[in-house]
Amino acid sequence: MIFTDTSALIAAVVVDDRYHREAQRAEAALRSAREQLWTIDSVLTELWIQLRRFVGHARADQLVIGLLDRGLRREPVEPEDYSRCWEIGREWPDQRLSLTDRQAFAVMERTRRYAAWSYDDDFAVIRLGRPRARAIDLVR
Repeated sequence: MIFTDTSALIAAVVVDDRYHREAQRAEAALRSAREQLWTIDSVLTELWIQLRRFVGHARADQLVIGLLDRGLRREPVEPEDYSRCWEIGREWPDQRLSLTDRQAFAVMERTRRYAAWSYDDDFAVIRLGRPRARAIDLVR
């Protein structure tokens, strides 16, 4: 299972994104390998807000619904994940991690799924787990 970040989803659907071609290849490879893509609700919210700027409300709705219809799975953010995301922020004060990224990292830790499709540098820097030893396996 591969966590799917806002940056990857934007790159996959926005032709003008600098990672678009790379994202198209990555998505094709992931689907060909039958990898299950998953995300969290706050990523979908970020995605919709960003898409709205490029393509408007109605098209943003269609694109997000299309991703879910094609099998993008949503993992809930649990109450303990919120507690962990505040800890992650304190542990990495120099990174200025967004709340969405911290939630994603907390859910990845809880579910022990350490692979992610992202073009966000925070995913390359962060180390998960209490000893901060587990790097994320990035798909790019």
